[in-house]
Parts: sequence; C-alpha cells; structure tokens
Amino acid sequence: MAIQGANQAAVDFARAVLARFVALGAQRGRMGGKTAFGVSSAEMVAVLSTDRSADTVEPLPEEDARVLAAGAALARALVAVPEPLLGRLARVFSLSPLDVSIVALLLAPELEHDLERAYSFALDDFTRKRADVGFVARVLGGSDLAKLDDTLRRFDDSAPLRRHGIVTVGSPAAETSATMRPVRLADRIVAFLRGHDSVDELVHGLARIGSRRVPLADVVMNPELVTRIRRALDDAAGPPRVLLAGPEGVGRGLVVEALFDEAGRNTVHLDLAGIVAEGRIEERIAAGLREAALRDCAVILDGGTAIDKDVPRALINAITDRVADLRVPIVFTLANHPTWLVQAVGSLVELDVPSPSRRERLELWGKALPPPLASTEDVETVASRYAFSGGTIARAASRAASAARLRDPAAPKVTLEDLGEAARLMFSHRLGALAQRIPTGFSWDDLVLPKDTYDALKEVVRFGRYRAYLLEEWGFAAKLPYGRGVSAILAGPPGTGKTMVAQLLAKDLGYDLYRIDISQVVNKYIGETEKNLARIFDEAESSHAVLFFDEADSLFAKRTEVKSSNDRYANLEVNYLLQRMETYDGVTLLATNLEQGLDEAFKRRVRFSVQFELPEEPERRMLWRSMFPPKVPLAPDIDWDTIAKQFEMAGGYIKKAALRAALIAVEAKRAITTADLLEAARQEYREMGRII
Repeated sequence: MAIQGANQAAVDFARAVLARFVALGAQRGRMGGKTAFGVSSAEMVAVLSTDRSADTVEPLPEEDARVLAAGAALARALVAVPEPLLGRLARVFSLSPLDVSIVALLLAPELEHDLERAYSFALDDFTRKRADVGFVARVLGGSDLAKLDDTLRRFDDSAPLRRHGIVTVGSPAAETSATMRPVRLADRIVAFLRGHDSVDELVHGLARIGSRRVPLADVVMNPELVTRIRRALDDAAGPPRVLLAGPEGVGRGLVVEALFDEAGRNTVHLDLAGIVAEGRIEERIAAGLREAALRDCAVILDGGTAIDKDVPRALINAITDRVADLRVPIVFTLANHPTWLVQAVGSLVELDVPSPSRRERLELWGKALPPPLASTEDVETVASRYAFSGGTIARAASRAASAARLRDPAAPKVTLEDLGEAARLMFSHRLGALAQRIPTGFSWDDLVLPKDTYDALKEVVRFGRYRAYLLEEWGFAAKLPYGRGVSAILAGPPGTGKTMVAQLLAKDLGYDLYRIDISQVVNKYIGETEKNLARIFDEAESSHAVLFFDEADSLFAKRTEVKSSNDRYANLEVNYLLQRMETYDGVTLLATNLEQGLDEAFKRRVRFSVQFELPEEPERRMLWRSMFPPKVPLAPDIDWDTIAKQFEMAGGYIKKAALRAALIAVEAKRAITTADLLEAARQEYREMGRII
C-alpha cells in the first residue's frame, strides 16, 4: 500500500522512536544476542533505520537526533496544504503533540504490516504484535522519566484520546499491572486515516450525514432571526455552541443546514431521542461527534420534544465530557431551555425560534400549494385558521394535494374541505379520554334565531376568523399580552339551540368540537380536578379543538366565603380555571341555563356573551317547518300558524314533538297532519309540566 504525506511521516516517526528504543535496550544488554528468530538488536535497528549499516548500534545521542528530526517532519506534515487527514484529526480533537506521537506509533503497523515484526522484537515477545500502554510510554519517553509519565497520563479516561474514542484500551489481566493493558487505534480512526468513507455502526440510523441542500432563500423565517443565528454560528472566538429552542417543525435544523451549506460546510444530524432510546448513550454520543469531527462537519444535536428537563445522567455526562474541546460547530435543537445544558456546555448561545407568524404560514402554504393547485383565498383561510409549524404545513399540504389528485388526476384542485381534513389528520391529542367529540352536521340555514342573537354569533365567527390578522398584521398582540383566545358564554333556557350553535361555530372556524365530560374532570381528591383541567387545556392547544363546557355553571360557579377547608379547595378550582382561561389561546364555549350562577370574574374574562331567548311566534313557525326533512310526507293543509301560536316551546322541545308526530303518522301509514302535530305538542307540553 502506498503511503503519502502525513501518514508516511507518522510511519517514519514510529520507525525512529522504535529504533531508539531498541538501541537503548541493546545498550543496556537486554537485546544484545540473537533471538529465537535469529534477529539481533543491531539487525533490528538496521531494519528500522534503512539508511544505516546492520553491523553496529549507533550511539543514543544520534538516535535522539533522528527522533527529533522525524518529530519535526511529522509536525510539518500536519499543517500541510491541503490539510492531511492526520492533521485534521489533530485539529478537530485538539490533540497535543504527544497525542499525535501516540497516534503515529499505533498507526504505523496498521499501514506497514512488516513493522509488526519490529514491534514484537521491541516488546521482546514474538507472540505479541500490538503494543500495550507501558510499551508506548517507554518507547516515546525513552530515558526521560517525566515524558514517560506524561505519556501514561494521555491514556486517562478524561484525556482526548480516550474521551473521543480515538484509541481503545483493553482491560488488564488479573495478574498483570495496569500499564500492560493492550492499546490500539479505534477501527473507525484507522479507516479514516486510510481514507475510507464509512460510518460507525453505533450510529447507523441515528446519524444523517450531509445537509438537505435547501437554499437559504427557501427557508421561511424572520430575516432578523436568521441574521442572529448566522452571527451566533460565525462566532470568531471559537467553534460555536448554540441552542435553538422552539416547537417541532419550525425549521431550527433547516436554517442551520442552509447557513452552513451557504458557507460551504456540511452537517451531521444526530437524533438524541433515538440515542437515548437505543442505550449505550455515552458510546453513541462519542461515535456521533467523532463522525462529525472526522468529516470536519458541523453537528446538529436534535432532541425534538423528548429531550427536556428529565434526561439520563449518561447523556449529560457525554455532552459535558465530549463537547468542550471538539473543534467543530455544535448546535442543539430542543423544545425548551434545559438548565442542565447550560451547565454542561460553556459559552452556550441561546436563541428562541418561535412558531411561524400568520404571514410566514401564508408563505409556507403558498410554496406548498401554489396556484392553481389551491386558491389564494383558501390558502389565506387555512393559514389564519391553523397555527402550524413549517413541517406540519408541508405534510398537511401533501395530503391535501394527494386527495385532490385522486379526485381529478387531470386537473387537481385542492378545496378548503381538503385542507381542513388534512389539517385534522395532523393533530395528535388525547382529548377523547376527558371529552366527547361532537360531529358538526348542521348549517347556518338550519338555525332559527332572533336577529340580535344571530348577529352576536357572527361577531364571534368574525373574531375567530380574523384574530390572527388583527394580532399580527395590525399589531394588537402588543395590546393583548394574554386573553387572545376566542371565548363566549352561550346563556339561555334549555332547548334554545346553544349546543347546535356550538357545533356551527366550530364548523365555521374549521375545528373539531369537544364537549367536556364533567364526570371525568371533577375528582374528589385535592388537586386532581386541576390536573384534569390542565390536561384538557394542554391537549386542546396542540389540537386546535373547540372546548365546549356544557352546563358551565357546575364548574365555573361563583366563589364563596371560606368557612371550611372544602370552601377553600372549591375556590382553588375556580381560581385555576380563571387563570387558565385567561392564558388559553384557543376557542372556548361555555353554555349555561343559569348565567347568574357564573362567577363574575369569568364574565369579565370571556370575550363574548350571547343571550338565547325563547323563540317568539314567528321563530316558532319557522322552527316547526324546519324540523322535517324533505322526504317526510306532510299534509298540504297543515296549520303552522295555530301550532306556533298555541304552544310556546323552545327549539329543542319542538324537535322532540316533531319526531312524535312523525311516529303517529308512520304507524298510520299516511302523511303528517295538523292533528298529529297538535297531539304531539300536547304530549310534549305535559312532559314539560305545562297544561294547555
């Protein structure tokens, strides 16, 4: 095998120090005679020093001079242009000259197998072909006891050679000393110095080598934030250590890869959560960082949402021990700012990467679904409706486009319904354990309400639809540091359409409606109710769900004077709800038959209050007519006016009476008549406790 450059200098250096070691042994009478293989020390010196005669052993001062010359040649080779692989190894791992000497001594027999014989001779044991710790120290230290001791210290666990996995040291046999531990270069290091482009098996599937080659112009992010990230990565004080904290999918890793790609540098992306799940954390972290350093790449340590405050001690130790003197940029992408990371990594620059603004979401949707694939109006609607990250937008857009192509391969057209359905598939939550999903099958045409009530509901819809625009584009976010959510009290007698309105509001805003199951929330044990409520609000925030508190007065009741511990803990639940309602940015609807039973503080915190009154005669007439589907046979002479005038009922009771009339008619196998409706209404009146 041809050896060039720094590797050849390493082999020459190994030859020189071995020749000095053998000559020193011969001078001391250890290796003077012939061995069992018929080799003398003089002959071995000649083998190691090919330009000299085999007849005599040179004086030690000349051997020292040869070692110094070989060491100087090795040092010059490390800084040659272009940089040799051995030079990169020394630079990125901050290796000292003594470390490089150790690497050279261990590398030589890997490159020239003929040197194994010389090592065996120097070890005075032809059954051994590899060095041990003590042998390396004696060869490099020579007669200098201080250097010998320094060499031994380079094999400590905390020294770079061991910490970064450049050398491997075996366990000593029970009857031998610690200095007789076998030592060799790690296989990955040997392969690297041979020029082989392989990846350590410890990080197969956990490391992604190379950037995604996304131009920086295609990264949708606040330009000021991109500038700050660029400055942090260009820190001239040393290899940067940067934390980008933000939600999953906001482009933390993407912008880093784009910036380094622009600067002509590649990246290695390590999956921290996967490493923790796989085990052997310290070994895998060391292997991953070593891969990046050997390739002179920047490192992205991605923790996703799994790596937060509570992490294994092994992970903290691995990062603390291996990041400090690694001469490559390292970027952490996490959801939060864990305190352990600040303590583990010195000079850490911390930057927040927030979720994309409405304008940025609009750009992301537009890039993913350009016209004519989707209309500009629909894209604007979905961008305002769902506060998705860039990664989620890309997945949702792909699903919506696939649905459109299945419907019409020739001319696919993404509809708002496609976008809404794709968006719902992006949600991952567990609201079903504490709430019931209510389908939204009605339309506004099915709703019969007085004009004032109808106008109040449309105002709720308008705020929900244009809230993001008002907060971000017009700057109302600065005036509303909290209380940005859509909240409304729906108050009125039973059967006046509060639940139906909740369904319509959720449908119009494009969200799922979840009715809170009070029996699953309230718990007799202290603090458990608050925990259940916290889970509901947390899950709702991640799912863009509409929270519907039916019979809200049972949870949002007025606080009372504290006369017992029960009163105090009951008030604590209400206090928690007050705080959480104020900080919740989603949609909350509270339906109640007894508005006066709600705490006054709730009324102040709720943005809208819609009053539902019992329908007047004209509304009742419309309600009776609207309750029957088109397929229902109705007599042509039904007296709707008489029925509406005679029975003062809310819509919910009218719906029940309409079904009763249908049962009477279907049993008689005829169309529904006025008599059927009057009889059904009288039965409903009796159940209501009223007499006509």
